[in-house]
Amino acid sequence: MKKILVIPLFCFFIFISLSAQELFKPTEQKADVYFIRNEFYGSFFSFNFFHNNEFVGKLRGLSYLKYECSPGSQLFWAVAGNEDFLELNVEAGETYIVKADFLMRLYKGKVKLSLVNKDDSEFNYLVNKIQRKHAVTITAEEIHKVNASQKIFILETLKNYHEKKRKNVLELQAVILPESLSTQKECLDKASNSPIILDYNFADFPFSKKSIELSGIGGLFTNPSMSQSLNISSSFYNATREGLYRVMTKNSSTKRYYRPTAMMVDFLAYFPIPLTSGWVHEEFHRSVLAKHGGNSYNEMNNFPITKSLIFVRDVKDEDLIALKKNNPADMVRMAEAGIEGEYMLANNMNKMAFFYNVQSKSFVPILATLNSSLYVFMSAGKSADNEMDKLYKAEGEDITKRDLLGFDFLTWTYDLFRPGEPYENRGTHPSGVGIDRYIKRSQLTHRELSYLKQQGYLQLINFINPLSLFHTSYTLKKNENGDNTRVNFYFNHWLAPFGFDISTTGLLHSNHHNYAFTFHNYANYYKWSPGLEIETYSYLIGAGKLKRPIPFSARAMIWVQPDNQLFFANKGAVGGFAETKFYYPVNKHIHPYISVSAKTNGWVQGNVYLEKNISGEFGLRAYF
Repeated sequence: MKKILVIPLFCFFIFISLSAQELFKPTEQKADVYFIRNEFYGSFFSFNFFHNNEFVGKLRGLSYLKYECSPGSQLFWAVAGNEDFLELNVEAGETYIVKADFLMRLYKGKVKLSLVNKDDSEFNYLVNKIQRKHAVTITAEEIHKVNASQKIFILETLKNYHEKKRKNVLELQAVILPESLSTQKECLDKASNSPIILDYNFADFPFSKKSIELSGIGGLFTNPSMSQSLNISSSFYNATREGLYRVMTKNSSTKRYYRPTAMMVDFLAYFPIPLTSGWVHEEFHRSVLAKHGGNSYNEMNNFPITKSLIFVRDVKDEDLIALKKNNPADMVRMAEAGIEGEYMLANNMNKMAFFYNVQSKSFVPILATLNSSLYVFMSAGKSADNEMDKLYKAEGEDITKRDLLGFDFLTWTYDLFRPGEPYENRGTHPSGVGIDRYIKRSQLTHRELSYLKQQGYLQLINFINPLSLFHTSYTLKKNENGDNTRVNFYFNHWLAPFGFDISTTGLLHSNHHNYAFTFHNYANYYKWSPGLEIETYSYLIGAGKLKRPIPFSARAMIWVQPDNQLFFANKGAVGGFAETKFYYPVNKHIHPYISVSAKTNGWVQGNVYLEKNISGEFGLRAYF
């Protein structure tokens, strides 16, 4: 069952909208330029700042300088162990933030100026930093004194800059034909956009074999595996995110409305419709049941936009009886699989944003986190039983109308603590027909309810995620080739078949390659156990040697998890997982791929098998 918490989400959007409003309001005839130093590294070195032929101030340490100037073409420059220049076409009434970064070169430090784009998540981050501090001030007398003492230096520096600029233009004209300039610009414009990535794995064996057994060849689409549903939804959101960004940022008249429009589109896309995060939630539930031969139907496919509780229905009691009897750990996993899918979707979106250093915005990851965490909290609330009573009346004697689980986390807690209890012990449905599938809050013991409440509080860990708050990456090192070394991180609290997992993920982009490193802390009732996960994304094999380098992705894990995935297990079991994926670039747009994965007994997010398994996939990834 998926709970759509529309009102809290709407309030959250109001908050986001208000916080996104423009915070700086310069005069209509002038523009404000903020020079800011935001790195502790090199903070003891002083930078001097100039506008055209005048000194305007200096900065040392973590500080900023506010400067007001007239509109038009302006030249700003800074001096440390070098001189660095930045030309801006300044518009009246606008605000500009210029970062001054410190670069260490051999025996001396250098300054590097860069304009922060308003569409970049860093812009709002720096705005908040500026609001919390006072600007560095310098008196008119000090400015006059520096201008007088450095008059010759200023004139010589500007003369050298303009001569070098003129020489560079002449050299460029001699090498590049005029008619190729428009083509070159078009290529640069395209390169500034992150790609729209559509990914679908047509077959995922052995799971696809089970899908075909349940629904014929159409089962490949009606009973997707976890990875298939995740790829479909990720592609949907990627196309929406990047497509909207490209359309609305083409000209200034629509660019100013991009952020609120993106917010509204994501809000509407969070309603219960196919391909969205809620759809993934239900498909992850269904895949656990399908693996054991149980068929079902995802109510999201009916576009139930007026409902707040969405069901996985058309489920047979006999399938649930057999699942609990033969695979109690999978029974528990099925209950938590819904938010597992949503958090995996959010993580996938955030990782793609980091790897490609996107400028576009998506509110989906924070929405999914907010809704999922509230769902866990709500399941432990006193109102849960009243909602169950309403469901009993609405469903009556029709078993096909009943949800697979009821409130996910009441069921998860109940079966977590009672793995050996037969499913039939739940009793008879109040209508007198079939088994009473739904677990009420009042059925949990004090210990069980306390544990569920604890998980609700631990869900707050998922909000420790700069990516979901649009801080796409942090620059660790600025490289002269423009491919900076970047990092980021996020935390997750996962519900698991044996209890829970608290994971910490670090992201690294270095030398055109992308990596993710995750430390897992698996916990059942008695003990904590460690795990380590390493991933590389689209590593290019043969880069610089092959005409078309082969993209390669890989993921490896090693862990100690509770024995047999049981909540009350005293012993741990060592296990591991490995996955490789090879792409064949037919052209720059089409990349078919094959993937092979193997695992021991154990739980891996996004992998439906708790037992030993070897799986293979065939799919297609398209870039636009």
